Amino acid sequence: MNNKIVFIKITLWWGIIADLFETIRMIYPQLFIYTTGANVKIDNSFRFALLYAAPVMLGWTLLLFWTTIKPIERRGVLICLIPVILFYYIVEIIGINAGVLSCVKTIPTFILQAILLSLTIVSYFFTKKIAKKKKS
Repeated sequence: MNNKIVFIKITLWWGIIADLFETIRMIYPQLFIYTTGANVKIDNSFRFALLYAAPVMLGWTLLLFWTTIKPIERRGVLICLIPVILFYYIVEIIGINAGVLSCVKTIPTFILQAILLSLTIVSYFFTKKIAKKKKS
């Protein structure tokens, strides 16, 4: 059981680090453009759009941190994370098809998201199994 808890916490910390990095990219548009290869110009509209989304990303970061404290009891957060990751794939594919994002620079993000998605799904099943054992 301890190994599963460690696995779950690694998953949550992966998400925390990823979301914190995203928050920082949203606060610094130049970093966002550099790391995504985005074909956009930094103007007030672009800055505003990123800054408007940054509090939500920071909120996810804090929610994941909160979940690390009681991962079994708060396992529902893991289920909520799955559609978020999947939606990011959709948004990034739309961005690539629209010529806004660089496919080459997006590949590492896809890989990291695939790993996080896999870890999240496995972690959720671990939490369910542990919760079931605690009940019996």
